[in-house]
Amino acid sequence: MTGSKKIIIVDDDRDYADAMRLVLENSCFDVRHALNIRQARDMITGDRPDLIIMDVMMEKHTDGFDFCSELKQDPSLSSIPVIIITSVTQMTGFKFSPETDGDYCLADDYAAKPIAMADLLSRIEKLLAANPEQRTGSSS
Repeated sequence: MTGSKKIIIVDDDRDYADAMRLVLENSCFDVRHALNIRQARDMITGDRPDLIIMDVMMEKHTDGFDFCSELKQDPSLSSIPVIIITSVTQMTGFKFSPETDGDYCLADDYAAKPIAMADLLSRIEKLLAANPEQRTGSSS
């Protein structure tokens, strides 16, 4: 898929990530899946993605928030759009959003799991269009 946008899904739910991957690949995205943030770090180091989709609760209940914060505080990675898709509100009762929790939830977008795939594709296209400096395979 030469020239297609690269997306990394970071989610410990293999079935959910596989379903998301199938939809995204059918929409001509180059998709990789990391089961945890260690795998995601390795993938990002090896080949910078154009967008990252991640869950919050993985090995630790705050993995997604912590990893997103790490990415957004790294000047070389901060421009990569991040969408958090999680059931954290359903599981804990606590609501999070970039608008109300911007100091802690640094994601560019946030949605509850499960998300309609048409909604996810719309959010991805919007974020990629807003970040034209994200060029697949380019270096500065």
